[in-house]
Amino acid sequence: KSVPLWLPALLAVLLWAGFAFAWSFAVTGDSHDDGEETFRAILQAVDRSDMEFLIHTGDLVPRDGEREWRRLREATAPFGKPIHPAAGNRDGSGPEARKRFAKRFGLPGTEYSFTRRDARFVVLDNSGGSLSDRSLAWLDRELASRPKGADGIAFLIVVMHIPPAAGTLIPHGTRPGYDEQCGKLLAILQKHGVDAVLSGHEHMNHTEDWDGILLVVSSAARVPWLPLQRRGFFRIVLEDGRIREVFLQVDPRK
Repeated sequence: KSVPLWLPALLAVLLWAGFAFAWSFAVTGDSHDDGEETFRAILQAVDRSDMEFLIHTGDLVPRDGEREWRRLREATAPFGKPIHPAAGNRDGSGPEARKRFAKRFGLPGTEYSFTRRDARFVVLDNSGGSLSDRSLAWLDRELASRPKGADGIAFLIVVMHIPPAAGTLIPHGTRPGYDEQCGKLLAILQKHGVDAVLSGHEHMNHTEDWDGILLVVSSAARVPWLPLQRRGFFRIVLEDGRIREVFLQVDPRK
């Protein structure tokens, strides 16, 4: 029996519509010090929502120890959605620590990429306080391998633990030359039309425009002595070729 002539056209319209509708995911980081139970509250809020997964921008544990990783597994066990992590400075240092991190999450390494719907995510490892030439070259190649407009890709998003030295941000714990490295990073991002950079490390929830790129810093942990801090995380919404962030507050006491 022949296929109706209108069926391929209908399937194409439905496929297009699936990409046209808005979808979203969550981003947070720095769950290493969750004495206020903020991270657990974030996990519960994301699990109850239509957000499809959680990006964790690193510092998942206080230090790279089995007890700490066990506590994290216990905290995330009830969570029913994927978690895509970046390596943080507290998650270990050195080649063996990076290998352990990748093995824990079933990753090819601490630098990797994945695609969800019409978005391509590239995760960098700058947990050591720098952006090496090797990492920047890998990022350039990775973004070029799946450019916007190819295979339905409409968004390019980069994830890394330490935010770039950009705008009002002066990240702590970076090595000499980080500002210059961030200049090289910006050139690569603009070359490929990257839409957003997601990071953590600074124990704050903050956004700004970095020369046309959405820069998001999100952390479950807070600075104890700093007043008027927001407790929560960001919902990232992708719709009709546009990306935007929405801050969602959580109350661990509820």
